[in-house]
Amino acid sequence: MKVVIVSDSHDNLLNVSKFIAYVANIGVDLIIHLGDYISPFTLKKFLSLNIRLLGVFGNNDGDKLLLLKSLGSVGEIYEAPLETSIDGFKTLLLHGFGSRELTEKIVRYLANSSGYDLILYGHTHTYNVEKYGNTVMVNPGALSGYLTEYPTIAIFDTKDLSISIVDIDSHKVIKNIVLK
Repeated sequence: MKVVIVSDSHDNLLNVSKFIAYVANIGVDLIIHLGDYISPFTLKKFLSLNIRLLGVFGNNDGDKLLLLKSLGSVGEIYEAPLETSIDGFKTLLLHGFGSRELTEKIVRYLANSSGYDLILYGHTHTYNVEKYGNTVMVNPGALSGYLTEYPTIAIFDTKDLSISIVDIDSHKVIKNIVLK
C-alpha cells in the first residue's frame, strides 16, 4: 500500500496542483492530510484525485462544517487526535499543539509510550522522519512551502517499509528511511 502524507496546504493552490499532478502518476492508495487545508475549495482539489482521503483538522481550519460538507464519498476528516490502522500499523494522526517545541515534545512523549507504530503530525511546517523506540514519527512538512525551504510531502510504502520526504517542486527525495 502506498500512502501519501501531507499537511499544512494553507490554500496554496499552486502547490496543491503540483501535488495532484505528482500523486496522479505514482499509484497512491490513501492520502492522509494532517490539517490546515483552510478552505473547502482546497479540500475539493485533493478529493478530485478520487483517492481515499483521511484527515484531521488543523488549528487554522475555521469553517469545519463547510469542510465536512465538501467531503463527498472519498474523504473523511476528524478532530485530532485520531487513532487508526494503516495496513496493520497502529497509527495516531494529529496536527499540533501551540509552538513547534511543544508539538515535538508531545509527539515524543506519545512515541515513548510505545502505544503506536506510527505517529503522523504536522503544524510545525518542518519535515521530520524519526524512529523513537518502537515508534516512527513522521511530519511531512508543509505542502504550502510557507515558513520552510521546500514544499514537502511524505510517502509511506507499506510493502518495502520505507518513508520518504519528497520536495513537491523537484520531486526529489530529501530524506528516506527504511523501517526494518
